[in-house]
Amino acid sequence: MRRLRIVVVQLLFGFCLLEVGLRLYQPLPFRVHGSRIVLPVHHSYRFETDAPGKLDHVARHTKNSLGFRGPDPPADLSSRPSIVTIGGSTTECLFLSDGQTWTDIMARRLESRWPRLWVNNAGLDGQSTYGHVVLLRDYIVGLRPSVALFLIGINDVQRDDPTTYDAALAPGGSFPRRALRALVDRSETLSLVRNLTRAAHARQLGFGHSAVDVRQLRELKLDPDVVAAELAQHDRYLPGYENRLARIIALCREHGIEPVFITQPALYGMAVDPSTGVDLATRQFTGRGNGEVEWRVLERYNDVTRHVAERAHVPLVDLARLLPKDSRFFYDHIHYSIEGGTRVGEIVAAGIEPFLRTRFQPD
Repeated sequence: MRRLRIVVVQLLFGFCLLEVGLRLYQPLPFRVHGSRIVLPVHHSYRFETDAPGKLDHVARHTKNSLGFRGPDPPADLSSRPSIVTIGGSTTECLFLSDGQTWTDIMARRLESRWPRLWVNNAGLDGQSTYGHVVLLRDYIVGLRPSVALFLIGINDVQRDDPTTYDAALAPGGSFPRRALRALVDRSETLSLVRNLTRAAHARQLGFGHSAVDVRQLRELKLDPDVVAAELAQHDRYLPGYENRLARIIALCREHGIEPVFITQPALYGMAVDPSTGVDLATRQFTGRGNGEVEWRVLERYNDVTRHVAERAHVPLVDLARLLPKDSRFFYDHIHYSIEGGTRVGEIVAAGIEPFLRTRFQPD
């Protein structure tokens, strides 16, 4: 017992030292702290990438005074047309340098008609529609942008609870869960441990950012019965996703923000990659199936997005169908290369311009 007490005291002392140290300096600026989104205000990132020809060797990524990507809000923001883009990693575009994201490209395509248009990128790597609701509630509604674009789908696949990145953001739960959430909210050490655990789990699920050469992927052909069984597993998750989309629409419109939905594209699917000649349907991308299965699963969620948008009269850019399946546009199975970011920005700008003409007067 004496030795046990010594070990406990040493552990508590070490925990206290670490807690103090992390409060003085946080080396890993995670975006979720306990049950709160913490935006990286005025933070700059420098990433060395491993996708030559698709990404800058050194990508430079800057956050503004809001913790978003793009220019700081002008003093007369309320009198200007404004757009905020919201989504996960395929919106934030972590490894695309400033000016290369699809949000940047879209903004430049639109500024000839609306020179005073203010555009910001509020994408957060790993975040699903659970986190988007929190971001809307805690940050976006206060800005009151004219329009919010939501590129959604991939982080909601097979989710009836929040993702590993935004799990702490869901309210409610049992008393022990709420007590643990309150404790993590107040501890830098516990929050760091939880974020590291989330990051490891997300990487296991195939949501990392490592460059992929489709020619090196294993070929995997599946029996039609296996494919049908995998698709059927997602029936239970789609109603929850539909409900969250409806909640996003209601929250936006309640605060005078017009939502626009964008379906989720991916490299995998029933196509032959024109750049390499690889059959994208038969290659194993994430460890959960081949490209055919992955795409048919993702399209079930895209179909929900399409249905909700049509029913609620929300403008839709069907990027999933408009972006070609070409490895030139991706550095892995879902994240865009520089060329891909440009193509996505052009598609989205063309898709929303007719809607914007009905909402904004030309400058």
